[in-house]
Amino acid sequence: MSVIDRLRRRVYRYVGIVFSVAAAILAVAVVTSITVDLGPAARGAAENLGRNAWKRPIHIGRLSIRLFGGRVIVDDFSIEGLEPTDRPFFTAKRLEVTLDWSTLIQPAHPKEPEITITSVELTDWQMLAEKWPDRSNFPKISNNDEPAGPRRFTTTLKYLRAWRGQFTYEDHEAPWSVVARNIDINMGNLPKYHGTATFTGGTIAIQQNPPFWANMKASYEIDGGQIHLNRIEFDTDGAKTTATGEVDLRNWPRQS
Repeated sequence: MSVIDRLRRRVYRYVGIVFSVAAAILAVAVVTSITVDLGPAARGAAENLGRNAWKRPIHIGRLSIRLFGGRVIVDDFSIEGLEPTDRPFFTAKRLEVTLDWSTLIQPAHPKEPEITITSVELTDWQMLAEKWPDRSNFPKISNNDEPAGPRRFTTTLKYLRAWRGQFTYEDHEAPWSVVARNIDINMGNLPKYHGTATFTGGTIAIQQNPPFWANMKASYEIDGGQIHLNRIEFDTDGAKTTATGEVDLRNWPRQS
């Protein structure tokens, strides 16, 4: 066999290896990106679970799962207001939840399996909180409905990002309102749930006075139903403010 023939065979072999690797990479990419619609039955079950947790009707436009990635995708998610005719309390175009199935399949404590949520990504969302003299539309966050005895499972969230969001608070009694636009929230879980929150292009309106603009960035820690705001920086129309604060989610809108 000549030198040219040996060289040609070596080139063919290398080209074949390259094509095989490329085909394998392409196959993995295709398989891991396949998204399966779970259908109306699973969507209805998820809506019922949400309704029981929030004590409000929950609506899901599409519920799907990405194969081999453990990622559950919820499109067009919403939580109704106090009455069916009210504006929704919460809406989101997309909610993506990545689960670590291994902790559920092989629990550290057989009697108390753990659900580990690797990440939650929430995009294009809006929350509307309203207050009247005798009520508010904020759902009650309480563990009082949990049955007595050991818990059936524990849930751990490692990371959350909620961005391209908007929060609106309307106090119909005072009256005054806040619209926080372009919200970006990041949260981790070590040593406890903590993170940062920012918004820009917000507006604040007090009674009949002209509204003024506001930007904010803050760091926080979560302890049960309490949010400890370790540092808040407000940049508003004509003033800069640095503060700390507490938000009591179980007794919204109690805050200081």
